[in-house]
Amino acid sequence: GEKGSSGRKGDSGKVGPQGPKGDTGLKGSKGKVGAKGANGQQTEALNWKQCVWKRVDSKDTGLIQECRFKKIYGNSALHVAYGGNLRVYCPGGICCSRWYFTFDNDECTGSMAIDGIVYKIRTNDNPARHRQIEGYCENISAGEVRVGFN
Repeated sequence: GEKGSSGRKGDSGKVGPQGPKGDTGLKGSKGKVGAKGANGQQTEALNWKQCVWKRVDSKDTGLIQECRFKKIYGNSALHVAYGGNLRVYCPGGICCSRWYFTFDNDECTGSMAIDGIVYKIRTNDNPARHRQIEGYCENISAGEVRVGFN
């Protein structure tokens, strides 16, 4: 007999399972150099210094240590910090001691003095405890600055 007409298209089947991972392909060629970017803005140079010391004497009054610092800009603040042991010793009495920073032999006048106080009342102990004193001083001109810890 004669060939019959084609039937209609069937419904889509279900999605099959994920196949195994294929092999890594070949490395591609190097891309073209991109366009030159816009010029960035000039930033101020950072100026940072750490001054450390280990005392071998028993000095505990007046200027304890001095560190020289080259300040680049006159319109910036100078950040100083002390971290270490401080103590007050006065057997059986009431004592108060103050430690502070100086800048070219003067205390900070740009904002406030940068200082720390330790107070002790009627004990015979001699506590050497870790203390942290830090702050920012403004109104210091550019150039060499003698930073003192008193």
